[in-house]
Amino acid sequence: MIGPVSFGKHTLNQIEIGITKEWLETNGLGSYASGTILGANTRRTHALYVLPAGVPSRRMTMVNRLEEAVLLRDRRIDFSSQEYPGSVFPRGYLNLEHFSLEPFPRWVLASDDLKIEKTFFLRSGEDCAVLLYRHLMGPPVRLILRPFLSCRDPLSLIKEDRRFDGSIRAEGRRLWCAVPGAPSFSITALFRTESENGRIRINGDPVWYKNLVYAHDEENELDSREDLYVPGQILAELEPGQTLALVFSPEKEPNIHLDRWIEQELFARRKAVENVKVRGELGRICALAADQFIVRNGKGAGIVRGYPSKDLSMRDSLMCLPGICLATGRLDEAREILRNASKLAAGGLFHGSREPDSEDCGYCAVDPALWFVWAVQEFHAAAKDDDFLREMKPHVEAVVRSFSEGTGVEGPNCRCDVRMDSDGLIIGSSQGVPLTWMDARVNGWIATPRRGKAVEVQALWYNALQFCSEICIKFDGRDSGWGDLARKVRESFNLYFWNSQVNYLFDHIEGNMREGSIRPNALYAVSLPYEVLETDKFRPVVDQAWSALYTSLGLRTLSPKEPHFHAVHAGDERSRAASMHNGTVMSFLIGPFLTAFMKAYGRDAANRERAVHFLRPIMMHVADAGVGTISEMFDGDPPHTPRGGIADARAVGEILRVMQEEGLEI
Repeated sequence: MIGPVSFGKHTLNQIEIGITKEWLETNGLGSYASGTILGANTRRTHALYVLPAGVPSRRMTMVNRLEEAVLLRDRRIDFSSQEYPGSVFPRGYLNLEHFSLEPFPRWVLASDDLKIEKTFFLRSGEDCAVLLYRHLMGPPVRLILRPFLSCRDPLSLIKEDRRFDGSIRAEGRRLWCAVPGAPSFSITALFRTESENGRIRINGDPVWYKNLVYAHDEENELDSREDLYVPGQILAELEPGQTLALVFSPEKEPNIHLDRWIEQELFARRKAVENVKVRGELGRICALAADQFIVRNGKGAGIVRGYPSKDLSMRDSLMCLPGICLATGRLDEAREILRNASKLAAGGLFHGSREPDSEDCGYCAVDPALWFVWAVQEFHAAAKDDDFLREMKPHVEAVVRSFSEGTGVEGPNCRCDVRMDSDGLIIGSSQGVPLTWMDARVNGWIATPRRGKAVEVQALWYNALQFCSEICIKFDGRDSGWGDLARKVRESFNLYFWNSQVNYLFDHIEGNMREGSIRPNALYAVSLPYEVLETDKFRPVVDQAWSALYTSLGLRTLSPKEPHFHAVHAGDERSRAASMHNGTVMSFLIGPFLTAFMKAYGRDAANRERAVHFLRPIMMHVADAGVGTISEMFDGDPPHTPRGGIADARAVGEILRVMQEEGLEI
């Protein structure tokens, strides 16, 4: 067991180690702040202050970082760091003594007999960020803070430009930033209480810092150098015991109540874990992480698929809803998400995004509608809410009816067709887009085409038929033939999908071609509530996945024995797309694997303990990469370097779900 995530000088003073660990704060509105624990930005998506811009899913990075230093007896001591071509400057990481994550990201900055505590948080439900600098011990110092601005999309970069000319004004203890094409915001400097005396001034001495290097982007063969604008510096005389605050707000003159805000944030974070149905330290950490994915905007509650740069994916929201919402006691949010999802259906298919005007593949995917049925099923199992189930029943029936009769929807730049074959199995086809969750593509090239009958789609289809039969009997007294169709589907599935040569399931069938690559999708034939696979085949499937796909941090998306296996998720965009579902480890797959394992081997105390052992490496991972959360993916081969997003909703959700459903504690 580990306690709250924290690091000392042995990590912070070694740049090659500390630079790989990243913190994350969110505000429940879709905005975030993130950076390395050393303060050196390594991604273009690292930022201190991000604001919404226009449509609910669009954000803009306003403040990228701060350069922090103090003057002590005419000696400058730096506390910040940043990479530039061929060097790191300043080297403030050498003056970091401690970092801890809870309740907020917190650093102790130290040099000789001087110690300053730095704390950062975003206000829940507000587009407001707060930085606190508390003088813990040592002589009085002059604190020097330089904000670095970009006012850009989080995924873009800027070079020196004229947008900032005359757009930022110093007004007393406040900077007012009104850059054309970006939301306006203020940076206010103040002492924590009125009784604390001190001098604050802002020097308007603008300068461009050129060629900041983002090492993570460089590794991924992206543009990795950027110029950032510094409008001036904030100077404050800080006495022992005093606390200086910087408040970032979209308001020109925000009404600031620091003590009240801190208490509100402490309450919000306690509340995030008080209704959690999972016991143990990993459950508590994942519950806090889950809270970061829940967002609210003008269209209601939603689940962000990950950070720092992910969107509101319908498929991912439904896949992780049982863990993110149900295992944490957020039944109201779950109802709202499912209601909103049901409104985005067309022809029995569901839009790929929660934002129907988003630039994604629209309705061109087979499985979101079937994940919707599963999410409703999971909700009812957790909430026992018959009234809500009755409300969702027409939408569940619409999905099943549309799939059985055949449906097709044209989305932006694509078309998706779904039909039931004579054997009862589902065939998906599309033009130019992937149909399942293995959806990596670049410029129209699909990295993992899985046309025809995908194995997990059949498993989801059978589960949907059985659940629809169940609720029709419950409310109508008859199942309208869905049970008979389900039996036909199960018979066909076990006839056509079983690969006796390897004791596993074919991954997909297209015409007479049966794709026999060992992939994790077969696990859904065991892990879903209604199992399409015959019971005597549970253990062979789990054993094959355990042997070929399991790693300590998730499951590989393809067996290393396959010729098109990719061991490392790196390189340019096409290389990364090629590897993403062809060997890369996906952390969320530990969920269906453990559910299938418990079904195959039995839900006794000994097997629960074995399942806990599977989770122990995940417990250690929360102190790595995105600290306090779980990375999206890892390289397929050891040492399984973390890749992708630093915080993944499916991973956190699936771990919470399986721990809650199987009674696991760690």
